[in-house]
Amino acid sequence: MEPIPYEYEAINRNAILIRPKKPFFDWLNAIRKGQRPLLQEEENNIYLIREMESNEHIKKWIQKHFDNIFVNELNDWYTDESGWPENRTYQMFIEWFDVEIHSMVLDLEKSPVRKD
Repeated sequence: MEPIPYEYEAINRNAILIRPKKPFFDWLNAIRKGQRPLLQEEENNIYLIREMESNEHIKKWIQKHFDNIFVNELNDWYTDESGWPENRTYQMFIEWFDVEIHSMVLDLEKSPVRKD
């Protein structure tokens, strides 16, 4: 395997990694009655947002936009919206998901980033 050169370009984004927790999987397994239970997976979503000057700014952004992330996470695992929790709050969001903030996004590849 060819080593990755120590050359990179920083991308003008911050990254937010969202990791579902036990309350999320409790809900998911309850709504998927009769199906094989799902456990915490290694697969997590990473959201790129505009670059901000501090983690405090990013936390405020998350508090303002948490429901967009929440809806995307629900949809990734269960697409029938009628089964989604209706009264989603920020408190519920942080109970259901671990949130990791990453301030540096480094691109080690030469090919351009593509949006689909």
